[in-house]
Amino acid sequence: MFENNFMIYLDRDEEIEEENTDPFEEEEPLKTSYNGESIENIGKKIDRLLKKTSMEGKGEYIARTSVFKSVNPYLIGGIILESTNCKADCSILVKQCNNVANIKGDPGCFGGSFKKYNSLEDGISDLVNRISSEYYTQEMQVPLKMFKSYGKTEVWAFKVNKYMD
Repeated sequence: MFENNFMIYLDRDEEIEEENTDPFEEEEPLKTSYNGESIENIGKKIDRLLKKTSMEGKGEYIARTSVFKSVNPYLIGGIILESTNCKADCSILVKQCNNVANIKGDPGCFGGSFKKYNSLEDGISDLVNRISSEYYTQEMQVPLKMFKSYGKTEVWAFKVNKYMD
């Protein structure tokens, strides 16, 4: 591969050392598991719960996006299932607005306060990013620590926790 530093010769007597800015330089290795379980296996488990819904087949995307941000993928799956009624079929917010967790914001869906996303992947990614930045950074990594800040009840926390088991 490329060396980390290289020399540019301006004069025969003057040398300037510059850092390598190679865009193909390797970054941190891609994460392929969470707590010893493969992303693919986690994705299959989440998909079983989303079977025959508008989110069918998104389990691996949920798992991969969560693990990339060091967020528990089962927590994200549980929040999605509890927030969107995707146990039987998903809510209209999921079907029409790609909003997987009743997230408010602009642009509003149907002119309302719930945010509209361009794709399910965008909705999932936003949820994971919000959980990572607003909860994980505050040491709220389980539903029982999150529910008050998330605007929910203890019942919500127990239901999300049940999906995580």
